[in-house]
Amino acid sequence: MNIRGVGMVLLLLCLVGGLIAAFFTPTIAATLTLPAAGQTAAPTPTATATSVITAPASQPTMLPNGVTVLARDTFQRPDQRFWGTSSDSRIWGGDANTNAAFSIVNHAGQIANCKGALQGVLNVTITDAEILLSGTVNHFDANGDINLGVVLRWQDANNWYKALINGSQIQLLKDVRGTITVLGSQPFEAQGGVSYNLRFRVQGSNLFAKAWPASQAEPANWALMVIDTQLVSGVGGIRVLLASGAIIRVTSFLETNVPGAT
Repeated sequence: MNIRGVGMVLLLLCLVGGLIAAFFTPTIAATLTLPAAGQTAAPTPTATATSVITAPASQPTMLPNGVTVLARDTFQRPDQRFWGTSSDSRIWGGDANTNAAFSIVNHAGQIANCKGALQGVLNVTITDAEILLSGTVNHFDANGDINLGVVLRWQDANNWYKALINGSQIQLLKDVRGTITVLGSQPFEAQGGVSYNLRFRVQGSNLFAKAWPASQAEPANWALMVIDTQLVSGVGGIRVLLASGAIIRVTSFLETNVPGAT
């Protein structure tokens, strides 16, 4: 091949290379160029933090079917003397923050090393309310001198309505100016060391109560239904009766309004 032929070939290759460069250069440039200011590059997956907003105690938590949480304690706090402040930031009253029988032990509200009646209340004054409590008693006695109970319309240590289990019965009591009256009673066999649920409702002049093992489904019907008009309002809480060696542990306390009550 002569020099002229070689020159023509080189010229042809240059022309072809130029055409290829002109065609692909914009695409290559767009790929290699960083996004301009104001443009957003494709996001890179990163771990995100979840923000949890806790409603203050003064703002009740709304639940389905018109139920409002008035007071709650799950006792999920470190071991301590007394019951202190509930899980919804309410301070326990009654004996719960003054009597050494009350403590937090292994995520439960414990009452032990004492004899007689003791109470812990949360300061929510209301007319109609319902309490659901879960707890255990290490042992009951044949005389009924040990019981696990909850109170509504509690005004002081001598004025309250109470639902309780004592090993052989579920009972409804009232105390008015220091005089205790049994309003109703039904057989209910409870065993030491077994967790039980106790539900107590006061609505108008009507009092309702039922209890069942925590491992079982809740009964559809109330065990006790009575009428009484002496106490019209107060607060809710826990009231127990202890004898020597008794240990009561409460794992959950929930007080709500009564849907539809006025």
